[in-house]
Amino acid sequence: MKQDAWHRRHAIQIVAALPEGSEDALMVLRLATQLVTGFLADDEPTQKPAPVVVLIGGNECA
Repeated sequence: MKQDAWHRRHAIQIVAALPEGSEDALMVLRLATQLVTGFLADDEPTQKPAPVVVLIGGNECA
């Protein structure tokens, strides 16, 4: 897995907001993982294809 600088910066921001105790910090991270994999993943709307309209004929259809 490639770790981009962008992802590393976000990880640092998240870690800076965690509680100081490692046990509490890990609990928060476990709960955050549950939110990302459950709650946030379920709300992604599925995209429907755009409707396609086909016009057949010439001026007689107008």
